Amino acid sequence: MKNIWLIAWKDLKGYFVTPIGYLVLTVFTVLMSWMFFSSVSNVLMSQQYGRPAPGDLSVVMQPVLGNMAVIFLLMGSLLTMRLIAEERKMHTLELIFTSPLRPIEIVFGKYLAALLFYGVMLAITLIYPLILKSVGTIHLSQVFAGYLGVFLLGASFLSLGLFISALTENQITAAAVTFGLFLFFWIIAWITGPSDSVAGKLISYVSIIDHLSNFIRGLIDTQDVIYYLSFIFFGLFLTTQAVESQRWR
Repeated sequence: MKNIWLIAWKDLKGYFVTPIGYLVLTVFTVLMSWMFFSSVSNVLMSQQYGRPAPGDLSVVMQPVLGNMAVIFLLMGSLLTMRLIAEERKMHTLELIFTSPLRPIEIVFGKYLAALLFYGVMLAITLIYPLILKSVGTIHLSQVFAGYLGVFLLGASFLSLGLFISALTENQITAAAVTFGLFLFFWIIAWITGPSDSVAGKLISYVSIIDHLSNFIRGLIDTQDVIYYLSFIFFGLFLTTQAVESQRWR
């Protein structure tokens, strides 16, 4: 476990050695702040047109959390593109293999670094429900469920991105392929047939966004949690196998 933390700390600091970390945090925060205040403005405008104000301001966070997932779809590949691809390009992966580190420790350490950085991104946005709490009523349990869903979705994307980073030496290629796969798992539900058909149900289950909707509504469904955890497990498993294959080349 100590080795995992050492690798995670090294790569976490690496986000702030280059402009990538600061760029991702700044763009993410600016976009999310704009979307939050837009959501609040929509509620205020509805009151001006005579519509009653929502008794529970948690509804303000629903579109914000949905948009948060969309933004991470666009930016998530930036967090994983360099983690292993850069090690391969600089030939430092071979040096790591000469140490007592096991491939699974390397993978988990790098994944933990990306996950911690993603946690920082989400933590910054916690100010939004706190603002709503200070001016009205908000069900924190519903907001927590939404954040849990967004966190699991992001964690799933990061495991996939790490796998792609392990397959190439080029960071741009890793980012492009990762984004393409992110988009595939996002829009696959759009091509589904009748929802009551076997194919429709299967595609709906594979679609990563369909499992987020319940979380955003405040519902934590075991099936959705299992889906995301399974996605993460297979992503890390494939990454470990890819790193292991590099070790014996």
